[in-house]
Amino acid sequence: MRKITVAISMILALFVSNIQATGKESQGMSNRLAGVASPYLRQHANNPVDWYPWGEEAFVKARKENQPIFLSVGYSTCHWCHVMKRESFENEGIAKILNKYFVSIKVDRERRPDVDETYMLATQIITRSGGWPNSVFLTPDLKPFFAGTYFPREAFGQLLTQIGDQWKTNEKELIADGEKVSNLIKKILNRRVAARSLTPEVLAKAGREILASADTFNGGFDTAPKFPNEPVLMFLLQLAAGHNDAQALEAVTRTLDFMLDGGIHDHIGGGFHRYAVDNLWRIPHFEKMLYNQAQMVRVLLQAYRLTGFDRYARAAERTIAYVERKMTSKNGGFYSAWDADSEGQEGGFYVWTPEQMNKVLGKVDGALAARIFGVTRDGNFEGKTILHFPENPQELAATLKMSDEQFTKTVTDFRARLDGAREKRIAPHLDEKTVLSWNGMMIAAIAEASIILDKPRYLELATRALSFIENNMKAADGSYLRSYFGGRAELTAQQEDYAYLALAYVHMFDATQKSQYLQKAQKLTAEMVKKFVDSNAGDFYMVAQSNTFTRGKTRSDGAVASGNSIALEVFAMLTRRSEDLEYRNRGDALLAALSGLAVEAPRSVAYVLRGADMMRRGETGPIQYFANGNIRARARIDKASAKAIVSLKIVPGWHINSHQPLNEDFIPTKLLAISPNSQGGAVQYPVAVNRKLKFNDDDMALYEGNVEISVPISNNAGHSVKLKLTLQACSDKICLAPVEAQLLAR
Repeated sequence: MRKITVAISMILALFVSNIQATGKESQGMSNRLAGVASPYLRQHANNPVDWYPWGEEAFVKARKENQPIFLSVGYSTCHWCHVMKRESFENEGIAKILNKYFVSIKVDRERRPDVDETYMLATQIITRSGGWPNSVFLTPDLKPFFAGTYFPREAFGQLLTQIGDQWKTNEKELIADGEKVSNLIKKILNRRVAARSLTPEVLAKAGREILASADTFNGGFDTAPKFPNEPVLMFLLQLAAGHNDAQALEAVTRTLDFMLDGGIHDHIGGGFHRYAVDNLWRIPHFEKMLYNQAQMVRVLLQAYRLTGFDRYARAAERTIAYVERKMTSKNGGFYSAWDADSEGQEGGFYVWTPEQMNKVLGKVDGALAARIFGVTRDGNFEGKTILHFPENPQELAATLKMSDEQFTKTVTDFRARLDGAREKRIAPHLDEKTVLSWNGMMIAAIAEASIILDKPRYLELATRALSFIENNMKAADGSYLRSYFGGRAELTAQQEDYAYLALAYVHMFDATQKSQYLQKAQKLTAEMVKKFVDSNAGDFYMVAQSNTFTRGKTRSDGAVASGNSIALEVFAMLTRRSEDLEYRNRGDALLAALSGLAVEAPRSVAYVLRGADMMRRGETGPIQYFANGNIRARARIDKASAKAIVSLKIVPGWHINSHQPLNEDFIPTKLLAISPNSQGGAVQYPVAVNRKLKFNDDDMALYEGNVEISVPISNNAGHSVKLKLTLQACSDKICLAPVEAQLLAR
């Protein structure tokens, strides 16, 4: 299926020769990209290339003049996109060839993930690799016949001339190549895999397959380059919390420890770079994306909840503080990314020398900071040092004869002083575009942090972001728009935008208990289904209407969890917060569409596996819902009284049986501490209320309203305690089936 036909083969054969495109650099008059609300496109607004944004104007020109299309896809903080811009797109010679032979289109992948997904797949099919900038050659009807990524200027000029000539002499062959590649893309994007049952045994097997690729020495998966793989880490944390999988938890904590010690973690400003180019996580690719910050906060929170390691909580707090300080607009929306480059040098903003440390901190503190952060004269990156922890912080504290508290205070002081000095440097480019889906995932993370870290102030940050979205990222008809920049919003929102925003509203409901947030999540979910669902398959298209050659889907999790994966999580959460059975039905249908792929390739859809476990077993967090949202349970540890406490909020008209029901046919409410070494005494239940209900002539012993149940725990119970809660909920008309759930108190 991946055979390269004669026309492409001819291009590749000609491509090896050494024809050089000459020309001078140019910063000419603005082209069509100057007015587009995209920082990336505006970076190319003064190119001599006759660029078009993706749209009908370009398509009509290509069809009318029968010219092939050169499609360049990238984003504003992409290092190699900058290089190709400087080398090729600012070059008069290259521009002359492009303008002669092609209709040239520039796409911001962050604004148009549907276009990016489709044509990145073309590049992967043709070259067996991918990346950005993505350089794709299309027929006038948008079908790809040749592709690559970054091309040096000489090679690029040669390639353009060859393809231009080939189009004149072998147009039919290139069109045939485009048909074959586009048909394969359609087949892949719309592939259906038979549904499979995702039992606990299947999930455990999937976990073992994923863990087989884990780096047991340095954390993460496989070898360099090392990506955080947050969707995979979240699934492993689900296994650890819900299935007591110690190996899964160990893989996550090992990864987090190496990341927090390494250079991928910004030790001065907080937050995380996009990935590391070495196995030890010390040398990052320096971009800082909003989606990494959001996902890493969630991973750190869940790891902290399970382990109690304070460094995870502190790292989450510092990441949120970084986003608030450096990635939040004055109106409350979250910006997209910080560039890797500053002053034409990758990473220059972040690296240090011993002399620079001494200048800021003085010789004594400078020497100590250099030891803590691994700063040497030789450096680890182009003669300078990317800060990292070369020694285990606790062991170093002991060597320095400092308590952990003293060491932490010292590091915090050094960070603040170094950050003040770093702020005087020329900063990298900030992409001030607001992307709806990324804002949704950041809001969800902040709302979750407000609960787990008990920081209500975070809700102010989340609320401002939601207000910004609702006031600035909607069309006149009330539908959402995907991207905001330069004072205006553009582009119809895609499925992932609706899914992530719905997730944000569900988490805001959990954090505030304000019903309007739940209602908003439900409304968004209904709109998502109406606009994007494939009624036959059960999953979702990326867009409501496509202007590529196919209406694509994304099922696999990449740098972020796919829109389908997040939709499954939303359905799982709404199932337990609403009486509407439609969420269960939609979730089951979506799971059926995704389950076969999840069994075939678990690592590529790890977040689907997490959602499947949530659909079947429920959530594992400190807050859970029962009786279709009519009962809310929250678990916590009261250290002063050495108790694990479950607080139940039961809406009027609903009750649960007491721990000693008067009718032997009814299931008693029971709380049990199931963590090792957690048993400390008898469970303390509240006093029951005796009441007759319409469906029963006899008195019933019930709990209603706000109820607390506690179990004493031993002093060595650990940071968190797993609890098993059994209850049977009743209304005035009926009793529901009993449920059994695990809660994690901390």
